[in-house]
Amino acid sequence: MKLFILLALLGAFPAWSQVTDSTSQTPFPAKSNFRSGFLMEPGYAYVATLIPTMRSFFRDNHVKTESNLDKIIVAGFGYRLYRFKGMIHSFVGLDQRLLPPPEPAGSNLVARRQNLSGLDVHLGYDVANTRNKRVFINAGVGSIRYEYSLFRTTSQIVPFQTIFQYAPPASVPSLYLTSGYWDVHVEVSQREKRKDTFLWVSRIGYRRGFQPIAWQSEAYQLTDAPRDRISQFYLQLGIYFSRNRLDRRNQ
Repeated sequence: MKLFILLALLGAFPAWSQVTDSTSQTPFPAKSNFRSGFLMEPGYAYVATLIPTMRSFFRDNHVKTESNLDKIIVAGFGYRLYRFKGMIHSFVGLDQRLLPPPEPAGSNLVARRQNLSGLDVHLGYDVANTRNKRVFINAGVGSIRYEYSLFRTTSQIVPFQTIFQYAPPASVPSLYLTSGYWDVHVEVSQREKRKDTFLWVSRIGYRRGFQPIAWQSEAYQLTDAPRDRISQFYLQLGIYFSRNRLDRRNQ
């Protein structure tokens, strides 16, 4: 958790720490006032995923797992009208082995996260509207899929052409949870200053499943499977590519 807080402070710095524009003239230039804007956003996020029932099952069975901190890439598209904004976001998890920290040594029974993906829709209002920043409170709903494969590592030598004849003991090729969720977050972005521009944006938020959902498998019909109400804390940093329009009377 200390690492997550540190990453939050560092990641949010570009957008949260915008200072007043420096100028040698007085008074300061007027605040830009674009009526609306189309937004496209690529982003990157750190996500602390909480699935306590499945994590407890892994601990009880001495299953080695990856970090609770997931890394995801995000793509978004939206529209702002005055101080209101709506956006659609999709996201997908990166393989945890691509970036540090390395996996801990231990049991040869492994739970590998195979998939993390989701789609959501948000509506927001600009609660703080300054000359250099916009601060939105956003809320929305979405759907997420979180998937594991479980296997036991071995030193067995297997010819590839006969690989389908071998099945490691205690293997579960598919174990997944699909859930709807609600989401609320605070967003800070630079204020648009030109008709076509790009802007730093950061978010700190929380999403939580609507209800506990039983884990499922594409390989087996599971009975009495553990149930989790998935939740995530996240820090996201991205860039808005924005095309803005003035009020007709100002054009």
